[in-house]
Amino acid sequence: MEGSSKILEVMPKPKVLIPYQHALDVADHIPEWDQLSQVVEFVKYKITDVDEFKRYLAESSIQGFWITDELFSAVGSPSELWDYYPETLKVMVIPWVGHDFIDGRRLRDEKGVVLCNIGPNAGSSVADLAVHLTLSCFRLTSFWEHCLKFAVNGRVLESRKYLGSDSTELWQSEQGPTNDGGTRGVTEFQYPKVAEISDDKNLSRQFTVGNKIVDTPSGKTALILGFGNIGQSIGKRLVCGFDMKVKYTKRSGPLPRELLGYDAEFCSDLKDAKVWSDVDLIVLSLPGNPHTDNLINSEVLEKCKDGVRIVNVGRGSCIDEDALVEALNSGKVNSCGLDVFKDEMTQVRPDLLMRFDVTALPHIGSTVETLMIRQTAVTLQNVESVLVKGEGGIFPVN
Repeated sequence: MEGSSKILEVMPKPKVLIPYQHALDVADHIPEWDQLSQVVEFVKYKITDVDEFKRYLAESSIQGFWITDELFSAVGSPSELWDYYPETLKVMVIPWVGHDFIDGRRLRDEKGVVLCNIGPNAGSSVADLAVHLTLSCFRLTSFWEHCLKFAVNGRVLESRKYLGSDSTELWQSEQGPTNDGGTRGVTEFQYPKVAEISDDKNLSRQFTVGNKIVDTPSGKTALILGFGNIGQSIGKRLVCGFDMKVKYTKRSGPLPRELLGYDAEFCSDLKDAKVWSDVDLIVLSLPGNPHTDNLINSEVLEKCKDGVRIVNVGRGSCIDEDALVEALNSGKVNSCGLDVFKDEMTQVRPDLLMRFDVTALPHIGSTVETLMIRQTAVTLQNVESVLVKGEGGIFPVN
């Protein structure tokens, strides 16, 4: 019509919710963020009241939900928010690998939501940490560091008084500063006794600390449970770095050497005692699910050689911690390196944590600066794929 003006309808930007409580862990300073922000609105929501956040979520028109570490500490598992996800939600993006905290299939079937993670991009960082834990298991490096810093006050030669010891004792220590402002408590931890002085002692026959053997991983045999990208990266480091023999399990079957780039033996049946009987090290890089719950238990450990070592960079639910403590006490398990635990939301059990033969880390497998930037960039790619391009995500997991 002459004289009329055309009204251009501008489609609103799709919104992506990024909840946090105290500190954001997204790299919003990178060029990829600025570029996607031109067509996607990122809503950073500071959670101060859980009920208020749930109401906001239910009444929002968000199309993307960016999962953060702080969401867990503030609210709990994203599964607990199930009834509050708005009908507009199209994609849930996870800036790491694990996604066992929510039923992805149900998320797609009932709500039509695509679940994405960062695919293989965390493999290298987690594999690096698995190597550190492996070295600590064999060389007891966590004990030696604690000994030098806190037991002998920097006197290097005095540290050697623990070599050849064959028993332990309980030490007491005043806990450090508490986050809640409460009073300090006293904690007990298991520590090697000083070796008895003997003129005819031969350390070549008893190179032990608290009856746990100090050794090298070089030339030993490792069984890797869970042989996805992370497990394969761990295997490469163990083979190339320590000349270890690698055995592995993988639900989808064996992988060709041409793909791996190194020799590895596929184990098809974990019920076969031969799978366990010759391994010096068990490495877990498994997800948490009903198939992997308590996979390492007393029955399995009985099949292993005495003095086996265990590293876990997968999920804490994969190990029966009662059985592990018992095996550490008996010597069936020489030592272990754990980055994950059954109860990470409250407190790791003290009888597992406060031991000289356990290297314990607070779930930091992928916690490095370069990956923080990389995981943001990949998560942005997932957001763009679903909300801008109408695709199915770069790394969908449901």
